[in-house]
Amino acid sequence: MKYLFSILTVLGLLACGTSNEEVESINPTRSLNEVLACENLAGLEQKYGKESLIADTSWVIGDDRLRGTILYPNSTKQVYIYYRAGQIVDVTIVGNASEWKTNSGLLLGMPLKSVQAINQKNFTLSGFNWKHGGSVVSWEGGKLMGDNSLGHLASFSNASNKHEGITDEEYRQISGETEFDVRHEIIQKLNPSLDLISLVRPFIPNQEEGKKMGKRISDSQIPPIN
Repeated sequence: MKYLFSILTVLGLLACGTSNEEVESINPTRSLNEVLACENLAGLEQKYGKESLIADTSWVIGDDRLRGTILYPNSTKQVYIYYRAGQIVDVTIVGNASEWKTNSGLLLGMPLKSVQAINQKNFTLSGFNWKHGGSVVSWEGGKLMGDNSLGHLASFSNASNKHEGITDEEYRQISGETEFDVRHEIIQKLNPSLDLISLVRPFIPNQEEGKKMGKRISDSQIPPIN
């Protein structure tokens, strides 16, 4: 699957609990790009204060254990931050809503059709209802593709796995380890919402990192049907 190794390190994160009332009252005004621009832990501490961070912690996601920093833990300002060689390479928000948005205009809870408008092109999603369901596989050269200094990763309605507005049979038709153009009739009918957004600094993995990524990709595949 195209670009799947880029999303494996972030998909599956669980959002902190947020009530419907809290979701409705959240107005995203903070720039997620500013977190990425902090460069490293020292930059985060200088901008947001040590008291706002859990500097070194880990999460178990599926069979993966990831390590990094949480900014404003257990709040509507929570951000997951990952490093490579001490430098921030990924900042991620998950859930139904957040006080953060990207400079490109993405925010949690945004429907797919609005993301299409921002990207100014159609894009490709993985099928729903599996470990990496509803993930953007390729922005297909649109505005959200970014460049060699910044990229966007995102997933739609994966954590909740909800599919109101379509039947279970329709949902099965857009589920599983395959890829779909977002113009697919059932996906347009579902119009799923963003529940994970990452800003990433692209990098070329070294040999050891490449092997780990390859293993994660292999382990995440759906077993073939006999």
